[in-house]
Amino acid sequence: MTNSMNQFKKATTLSEFYNAVDFNIVVTPDHEFFTEFSDVRGDFEDQMIYKSFKVNPKTFVYSQEPGLSTKPNLFLAGMRGSGKTSELAKISKKLHNKNCFFCVTCNLDEGLSTDNMEYMDIVIFQMERLFEELEKIGLNIDNGTITSLQSWFSERVKEINHAIKQENGFEMEIGAETPSLFSFLKIAAKLKSNLTGSRENADKIRMVFRNNFTDFARKFNEVIEKVSITLREIDFAREILFIIDGLEKTATSEVRKKVIEEITDRIRYIQVNTIFTLPIELMSERPRLIQFSKVVSFPFVKIVERDGTKVAEAIDRFRQFVYRRIDQSLFESTDVVDKAIMMAGGSPRELLRILQYANLYADEDAGVITMSNLDKGIKKLAAEDSQFLTQDDLNKLKELKEANIENRPMPPYNEVWQDLLEKQIVLEYNDGTYKRVRPVIEISQLYQYYVG
Repeated sequence: MTNSMNQFKKATTLSEFYNAVDFNIVVTPDHEFFTEFSDVRGDFEDQMIYKSFKVNPKTFVYSQEPGLSTKPNLFLAGMRGSGKTSELAKISKKLHNKNCFFCVTCNLDEGLSTDNMEYMDIVIFQMERLFEELEKIGLNIDNGTITSLQSWFSERVKEINHAIKQENGFEMEIGAETPSLFSFLKIAAKLKSNLTGSRENADKIRMVFRNNFTDFARKFNEVIEKVSITLREIDFAREILFIIDGLEKTATSEVRKKVIEEITDRIRYIQVNTIFTLPIELMSERPRLIQFSKVVSFPFVKIVERDGTKVAEAIDRFRQFVYRRIDQSLFESTDVVDKAIMMAGGSPRELLRILQYANLYADEDAGVITMSNLDKGIKKLAAEDSQFLTQDDLNKLKELKEANIENRPMPPYNEVWQDLLEKQIVLEYNDGTYKRVRPVIEISQLYQYYVG
């Protein structure tokens, strides 16, 4: 656990409240804040992921014969704030063992530029992260493999420098070092830093690697296979599994869509077990993705059925979620917590946002969050989040409300729906067959006037 996580502890005073409801911190399974939601997500069960990778969901043992060339790719599709990152941290912890995988997590928002990213950047980042994790365990890879890889990358750097020099730019400085795990890490780090720097230089790097992608993929696969063999020889793991998270945090939907389109064109050349998170608005790409991978929906937790019946087990799980972060004494009553849960609509992140806003109105001398504080916070949040709804948006929300009341299928998918999902005006449950307007939006004046 990182030092940043260590400072996050259960709040027992209002002064500790803000840190306890920070939703930008990834909560790992061994932290006191972690709450298990996978068994209350409707059609989703985490064993779907384990079985997709030929892993026994009870023993976490990899059952496929190691070394086979075909390695599965899985896209975990869900809305931002649904808890995908924490779920993947749990999955990684369970699968990272000598009878299963050597798990390598790549957080794209931490390692790459979120406003200028391509799939080529991600693959280079994967290799850098793999070598970082191998260095941590002191794994010695066959020197011939490293020498061949470093030689290939050095040639590409020469091509990059030639392209940059033609444009009167600054060349990448790569020293001639004896091939080793550490020396290759320096090359990968230099490449990645240039990918996240000047857009012009980044484009030159990508062009060189795109033009040599088939050859690069072959080198990548050779390294993956050699590392996997070595891991098996020392009884550390059977295969490698990459977890690629954070694509939804890129700056625009255009960047995200471009990356997914590039993945569909090139991922078949890369032979390694991989889990990608998939932004919910790109579920429309599912017909293309399933040609070479599996797509699994990761919905919000359904706390209310279409007919208005409350899902008691799910609501109780959210009470655990709140009380693991905040002492019960900091709320005027349990009714305050229950109302916040209902207004969050089954989204862990939305619940934390609501509690943040309630805290804005809390009296420090009183030392508790009251129902009045909560109502004021929700009203402010509703006004802020609804102010840019268009007439087309409101028409669609009215269609959705009527469909749910009449218990009929959702209105046909189009770009307006995609935008409403991306902005989280609409929340999705089960396998996408049940959608509802986010409760905070429903109480806004704009929604009440135009939809009712």
